[in-house]
Amino acid sequence: MSLINSNRNLTVNVTKKFFLFSLVIGMGLTSLNCSGTITNSFQFCDNFNEPLDCTEPKTEKDTVYLEKKSFKKENPSYEDFGNFLYFTARETPGFRMLLSKPYNGLGKEAFRSGYVAYLKYGNSSERMEGNLFQNNIVVSFHYLGALLKEEFRRKGMEKSPFRLEDLGSISLEYTVMVPGMEPITKHRVVELRWK
Repeated sequence: MSLINSNRNLTVNVTKKFFLFSLVIGMGLTSLNCSGTITNSFQFCDNFNEPLDCTEPKTEKDTVYLEKKSFKKENPSYEDFGNFLYFTARETPGFRMLLSKPYNGLGKEAFRSGYVAYLKYGNSSERMEGNLFQNNIVVSFHYLGALLKEEFRRKGMEKSPFRLEDLGSISLEYTVMVPGMEPITKHRVVELRWK
């Protein structure tokens, strides 16, 4: 009888240790991507200060209010609206990422040459224009007006009369390729409204 209890206690102890080991390993793997780099924090953000702190945080679904009195074009086209977003409203969808270690352990130049981010709307995808780096912080942004104008041209509607109500939701896709990591894809929906 004591041999059975002894074996049962041994089995319970081994099972407990295996469970704890599995739990620790599992928790560790959830914070790693396939390349073994610790997952980095990603934040939608449309504006940054000099130390690259986010000054205009965004979410996966936002409403952006535009100054209607600043859009002074009579009988505007979709192209006119794209120009307004680019030159006047200066809407710049972006993001901020905190890396687990400076430049993911690479040299600064190697990291910068391997880093790229894209913003996509509809069938139009553009490389994000603004990229700033600071040790373990990366920020990227792109001019929404430029991306929308490209999509309007693709659809052949750039000269059509524009009404904001007809634009609908703007579904954006962010694709980020960071050296030492698997590609990151994030989605965001933006509603533009007049105030």
